[in-house]
Amino acid sequence: MTLYGVADLGYNTDKKTVGTVATKTTGLNSILSGSRFGLKGTEDLGGGLAANFLMEYSVQPDEATTSMANRQSYVGLTGGFGSVNLGRQYSQIHGVQGAFDANGNATAAGWLGGGTSTVRTSNAVVYTTPSFSGFTAALELGFAEVAQGGNPVVSGNAGNATALGLSYANGPLTVKAATETIKLAKLAYAAPGIATAVDLSNALADRKANSIGASYDLGVAKLMAVATSAKAGSAADAGKVTTTNFGVSAPVGAVTLNATVSSGKYIDSGAASVKTNGVQVGANYSLSKRTTAYALMGQGKNKAATATKHDTFAVGVRHTF
Repeated sequence: MTLYGVADLGYNTDKKTVGTVATKTTGLNSILSGSRFGLKGTEDLGGGLAANFLMEYSVQPDEATTSMANRQSYVGLTGGFGSVNLGRQYSQIHGVQGAFDANGNATAAGWLGGGTSTVRTSNAVVYTTPSFSGFTAALELGFAEVAQGGNPVVSGNAGNATALGLSYANGPLTVKAATETIKLAKLAYAAPGIATAVDLSNALADRKANSIGASYDLGVAKLMAVATSAKAGSAADAGKVTTTNFGVSAPVGAVTLNATVSSGKYIDSGAASVKTNGVQVGANYSLSKRTTAYALMGQGKNKAATATKHDTFAVGVRHTF
């Protein structure tokens, strides 16, 4: 059994501007990675079969008290057939979107590629195939555990999720794609500068999301791109979000320089589409194999009738164990 975790804190400034009204927050936050601790382990069952488990919880090291939210927890079996895991797990969509973010899912404005991601799926069963010449596939089923029947009758398996992920890795090239359907789920989106996600649709139809991305390592730099889309709702109240994102990561000695640019649009209930764009730049300095000092800044904005903008800047330290 292995105990592992991340302790990450950075001094962060966060400014949101709606029209001409700005609000600014400063303080300490986990920026480069969410702070966490976890336990994981395997047991050899013989004949090439092994049992495995993982339990991982988020923590807030900057606060007097802290909650321990369940990031992911699962148990499963691995063998020549691949692997089957049961529990709360990362979604296939997030696996694509996160893989091609040069700043590694940092908490900062400007990265639009994760706006349609469900990140994790609860009550999930995930089967992953072995690798065949660099190709792997994964099937994920998530159960909302909504009681069916009753009076009035509840039907449609609302909240149940089905996802398929495909991956190819060969030398410097990596390509990933995923598609996800959530039964009778609304589409919510936090546009740049908006503090909370806004519903773009009703929950009378399935929420469907797709993502495809690729990276190529040139040695002196790694190039990456990812495109995302999500839509949901009935004809009377439908919404859609699309983004295109490009990134580069370049190691220079102990420093790694990262940058991303993003653009996209969202549509609320058949209204005119609103364009969005964002940028992030960051620098990570490896103090050791497990300790990184970093600086990261980003900006995201949209061109709605009342334009909004989100600016962040952070400097901090991350230690992994």
